[in-house]
Amino acid sequence: IASFLATGPYSLSTTSTNSIVNGAPLFTFQNPFTTSGSSGTINVNGISPSLSNSYAMQYSLSIEHQIGSDMGLRVSYIGTGGRQLPYQRNVNQPPASTLGFSQARRPYPLFANIAYADNGANNSYNGLQVQVQKRLSHGFLFSSAWTWAKELSEVDDTGSAELNTSIENTYDRRRERGNVYAIPRHQWENQALYTLPGRGKLLGGWQVNVLLNLQTGNFLNPVFSGPDPSGTNTTTGRPDYARPLTYPQTLAAWYDRTAFTIPVAGQFGNAARNSVTGPGYILLDGGLQKTVRFKERFEVMAMGSFQNILNHVNYGQPLMTVNNANGGVITSTHIFPPAGSARTGLLGLRLNF
Repeated sequence: IASFLATGPYSLSTTSTNSIVNGAPLFTFQNPFTTSGSSGTINVNGISPSLSNSYAMQYSLSIEHQIGSDMGLRVSYIGTGGRQLPYQRNVNQPPASTLGFSQARRPYPLFANIAYADNGANNSYNGLQVQVQKRLSHGFLFSSAWTWAKELSEVDDTGSAELNTSIENTYDRRRERGNVYAIPRHQWENQALYTLPGRGKLLGGWQVNVLLNLQTGNFLNPVFSGPDPSGTNTTTGRPDYARPLTYPQTLAAWYDRTAFTIPVAGQFGNAARNSVTGPGYILLDGGLQKTVRFKERFEVMAMGSFQNILNHVNYGQPLMTVNNANGGVITSTHIFPPAGSARTGLLGLRLNF
């Protein structure tokens, strides 16, 4: 494998199998090409010389109402729009055809893939947030916020032209517009702090804090692997819908993989990008803390913290290869955020002086 970094905004790589002819190798490091041209083994990466910073527009509207003397309600609409986001396309991809793939059908037959980064992708976010918040009074405070959100984009907003930004059909960026992986449809976040009633150094002054978060699943991309129905040398792409998608929501089949099928010859799949909703999670954490002061110089702090108090199993992501027998199978627990661990607890005692 040989790689070359050009002086301009391009890099390229090639993979070749050497052989011995008349006692000498066909190519060496001093002469890395076997012929004056290439047979389509050189992959090129390029960046538009006019690549510019993307920009975003933000807009919001909030309505607030006081409930009683220490509680408030806020309802907010939040919107953003990103323009000229970076994305990648293979400018050496032949158009989809029933003729099948051949090197001669590429726009530049002497090369293999040419991944070109440029501006042009867009995203839009629309969210509704309802929050109830109680200020600390009588030893109790809490906040509860529910968010409904929808973000659509042609790329996942990783901020990089190299990660999750390559479109499948270089001639149709619009078909890539779909749900963004990391923006779930629903989130409900709750936190509370309460000072338990009681008197004396042992019974009084205990503070309890609770964190309860619930979220629907991330949006996952269904793919097939193996054939090249579009005739573009795309052997891992999005499938066709065979029927409406259903969700058994079991470890053996989170979604019904048979709702997808290999695209017809000469076409890309009609399944939308990130069109499968993965498992959500429920996370309940809590803590307990009390401080006891002796005279003026000594202070003892007792504390305990507990994660996943319910010991609830939060599923990880299923296999997204729909023409694999294990498509839809879940074999792990939730990784990000770290909501997949079993219940744990930590007790501590500290002396301050």
